Amino acid sequence: MKKVLALIVLWLLFVNSNGQEHFEKNTFSLNFGPGYIVRQDLIFSPVIHKDVSILNLGLEYQRDAFYYQKLKIGFATFTPGITVPFEFSEHGESKTATPHYFTLFDLDYLIGKSISKNENPVILGLLFSTDIQLLDYVYGRIGNFGYFSSISFGGFVKKEFRISDKSNFSGNLQLPLISWLTRSPYLVNDDEYIENISSHSDFKSFLEFLKDGKWNTLNDLQIFNLEAKYLYEINHKWGIGAGYSFEFIHSVNPRNLLSFRNSFNLSVNLKF
Repeated sequence: MKKVLALIVLWLLFVNSNGQEHFEKNTFSLNFGPGYIVRQDLIFSPVIHKDVSILNLGLEYQRDAFYYQKLKIGFATFTPGITVPFEFSEHGESKTATPHYFTLFDLDYLIGKSISKNENPVILGLLFSTDIQLLDYVYGRIGNFGYFSSISFGGFVKKEFRISDKSNFSGNLQLPLISWLTRSPYLVNDDEYIENISSHSDFKSFLEFLKDGKWNTLNDLQIFNLEAKYLYEINHKWGIGAGYSFEFIHSVNPRNLLSFRNSFNLSVNLKF
């Protein structure tokens, strides 16, 4: 009987310590909040397009073990318009113009290691980042479809500040150094573009667009992402947070592109 009790105690201690280990290592976060974009792409127009959107969503998985790892997925839409909706005539029928429509997808993977052992660590590491932008420019009766895609490799640095037992603040800078960049052609819809969409399959067309890309370094493409986040632990599993992120993109080929995106978000966090 004593042996059985001893085994039960050892098992409970193992389960408890194992559960605490998972609690300390894994965090899943859901982020949501408004965003603001300012974008000028001279392939399509010299006009600076601006918009505020409430549809900015993000999912994050973070693991804090021997190595720090984070996987982030982001989605956002914007509908910038040059002027208020205007009326136009098509085959004698009066219609109202719609704004442009931008759909943005982000996928980032970070892996690094703490270079300090105090309660406010600095983490350095490697970055893999994917940024896909689907762009619908609508000009009344006619319009143009555009695309921007960068698959990048670079680095990141993260600094954490422990404010109290239940709250902390962190700052993160991501800097891609080399990117496989794909953008709409100078003439928007040239012969190669028409050939790429000839399959009438969105997925196959996207792969064809990717094949037309080229490697870009910091001379031709500059991208960086800056993030700041505050987290508060409600209990040992659940937490809430608030954050801000800034994305900068500048590309020179085939025409100049300049984009600033600000995002504010609230987050719900689950530790396991």
